[in-house]
Amino acid sequence: MSKELKTIIVEDELRGRNALKALLRSIPLVNLVGEAANVEEAKWLIETKKPDLILLDIEMPYKSGFDLLAELPEHNFDVIFTTAYDSYAIKAIKFSAIDYLLKPIDPEELAIALHKTFQKRNNQSYKPQNQINDLLEKLSSINKQSFKISLPTTDGTLFIAIDEIVRCQSFANYTSFFILHEQNPIIVAKTLKDYEELLQDYGFCRVHNSHLINLKFVKKYIKGEGGIAVMTDGFEVEVSRRKKEIFQVSMEKFASIL
Repeated sequence: MSKELKTIIVEDELRGRNALKALLRSIPLVNLVGEAANVEEAKWLIETKKPDLILLDIEMPYKSGFDLLAELPEHNFDVIFTTAYDSYAIKAIKFSAIDYLLKPIDPEELAIALHKTFQKRNNQSYKPQNQINDLLEKLSSINKQSFKISLPTTDGTLFIAIDEIVRCQSFANYTSFFILHEQNPIIVAKTLKDYEELLQDYGFCRVHNSHLINLKFVKKYIKGEGGIAVMTDGFEVEVSRRKKEIFQVSMEKFASIL
């Protein structure tokens, strides 16, 4: 079991590199083995130092952090992205279950992300190559609905197409995913709120405290105080009274673009 993460920083601004180094000094599980100001320097560092982790800036002159990953033949390291912008690309990063940090970087969020990386790398079945390949595929995708979401389960990570998710249901701090043509749900140890933030721009609507539904699979709406959304799989989802208007407006917008 590794006791530390061999880490390199890839950041074009000297001030940004120095700020990160200052934060890393207080985290004992990190062994900083190098820093790079651009993609070419980073490629050389990765080849010579063989890091466990790259703290990778997305926006750099000439070539981006994504360009760096695309140009490497193998990805035997983990990545934590750093960025000053909550851009569209962040959606792809989240869907691939890769961590990112918004600048200025919060020390506590950095420590949490590093700890998660440390735990992942000490799981013998874990392969960072899969996550990075998945991310690069998403970034090259034109059709957002073709994205797949990474669902970490006790047996491993499942990659599920967004447009095959019928609905999500919360149970305490767990979320059950009900997938098209699948009899049993996929249970993930994350809250429904985590997935609401990921999926709300992809035709999903939170209609109840415990239900997030894909509007694509709404077959019928039964009027009531809040009402009932009948899904194509026959399941009847209660729409809470305070979510009724949001659901109806979302449904009208969704129907108008089909």
